Amino acid sequence: EVSAVDTALLALLAGDPALRVHDGFVPVDEAVKVISVPLPYVVFFSSDDDESDTRFSGRVGSGAITFQITYVGDSREQAKRAGLRARNRLSRRRVTVAGKESSLIHLDDSMLVRRDDDFTRPGGGPLFYGVDRYSVGGI
Repeated sequence: EVSAVDTALLALLAGDPALRVHDGFVPVDEAVKVISVPLPYVVFFSSDDDESDTRFSGRVGSGAITFQITYVGDSREQAKRAGLRARNRLSRRRVTVAGKESSLIHLDDSMLVRRDDDFTRPGGGPLFYGVDRYSVGGI
């Protein structure tokens, strides 16, 4: 089941028609380790609500959801451009769910763009990917 926060975040990303967004799954031929979806693309992953503000009474003040965007391209530059497009869709944005509004926070533990040594694209060409992690709280 897709949460309301996930739906709002996916809608933000979908606001860029040039950004191919996959929700947690990219079709892949596991037998030959080939990903044949059009490049570049991004994949959205999210966590469960982290009830990090539990009070002595047991009530939860606010929760936080951590999510990541993995951006993939046929070259380091193409992957970087896809990551930049995704960051532009999320930068300085707010998400509203059930009347509550919260800002997105870009976390410092993102991964630099690197070559994927496990999967290739059709024809055996390499794939490159990077990861940006975010948090949205108070929802």
